[in-house]
Amino acid sequence: MDRKSRIYKYIESEITNKGLPPTIREIGRRFNISSTNGVRYFLNKLEEDGLIRRHNRTARGISIVHQGSERSRHYGDESESTGRLVPVLGRVPAGQPLFSEELIEGTILIDPKMARGEGIFAVKVNGDSMTGAGIQDGDIAVVKSNTSPNNGEMVVALIGDETTLKRFVRKGREVILKPENEDYQAISLSSQSGVPIRIMGTVLAIVRKY
Repeated sequence: MDRKSRIYKYIESEITNKGLPPTIREIGRRFNISSTNGVRYFLNKLEEDGLIRRHNRTARGISIVHQGSERSRHYGDESESTGRLVPVLGRVPAGQPLFSEELIEGTILIDPKMARGEGIFAVKVNGDSMTGAGIQDGDIAVVKSNTSPNNGEMVVALIGDETTLKRFVRKGREVILKPENEDYQAISLSSQSGVPIRIMGTVLAIVRKY
């Protein structure tokens, strides 16, 4: 088996066993390819052969094209290969760039009509504080990077090192993050509170896996 075929089998195995494709650096380490351009050469060949599809601006932007069914495997599932692949971010430490490779836990394929332009990512919803808006624990929020949301928009915010999805309200220097569940209280933060807050982006869509 030549190197190109072995790289394809490796990518397929990683997606099957781990639910996400390898990065270019991981492929390079696995096959002792010292340069990223060397890895891209083989990926280009695999794409030309119609075996994979690559998605730019995503660290793990590789999906397998299953011949005959024309379907791609991503994020542990199978979905139509005509969608847009966006990164699913994990825990985001304060001060860390959003799209750092180590923050990307996987990818999800979405309808491109859901999200256009740059700076699109996704996060997994934890908890039930937004059930009043129809958002459940375990849902995937598709988000567009935006540090200046409008009042009433739903946002993903970083408070310290914890991410939260809430309704955004600004009153003067005070930022209020409002839940959509009466069992939870709003989070009020001001420039004097000493708690760092970072608005990661506005929510464009919610994806639920059944």
